[in-house]
Amino acid sequence: MTDEMPETCGSARNAYEQLVSRFGGYVYTIVLSKLGGLGSREDIEDCVSDVFVEVYSSMEKFSGEKGSLRAFVGSIAKRRAIDAFRRLSYKQSVTVPADDENTGSLPSSEDTSRQAEENILRKKLWDSVKSLGQPDRDIILFQYFYRMQTGEIARKLGMSPAAVRKRSQRARKKLKSILSDEI
Repeated sequence: MTDEMPETCGSARNAYEQLVSRFGGYVYTIVLSKLGGLGSREDIEDCVSDVFVEVYSSMEKFSGEKGSLRAFVGSIAKRRAIDAFRRLSYKQSVTVPADDENTGSLPSSEDTSRQAEENILRKKLWDSVKSLGQPDRDIILFQYFYRMQTGEIARKLGMSPAAVRKRSQRARKKLKSILSDEI
């Protein structure tokens, strides 16, 4: 696969489709790595779409002499994903409704310690999943966070469904080992 701009012969739509088919998995992986613990599946897909719109509209800025098309697409994907992460983080930090019946009352020490323990376990789990590496991390996230089926994951990652199942099995075993050592 060469690192040139998609051919524009035919139509703008054809060039856009070539971009998406060529870099779709790459962009999805970048966005997922930034938004995986925060954004919904819809948020991630929206961000991926935004990336391709920006890449296509900025194509005149790309010069093969300055760098590769993959690097150009990757830098736009990373920047867009970070922007989306900030936006989603802000939305989630403003969540206390004014008419909530618990507003104004302090949580009990039991609630606080339980919540702290849950946060620690959640962080350990997330760090353990991130330590798996590619594509195992993506497979686990797609299966358990986004509730995707094996066939859908296989298409997204360019693997066979059997390979996805086997890698998932090995990744779960590795996660079990990591988590049992830490807890």
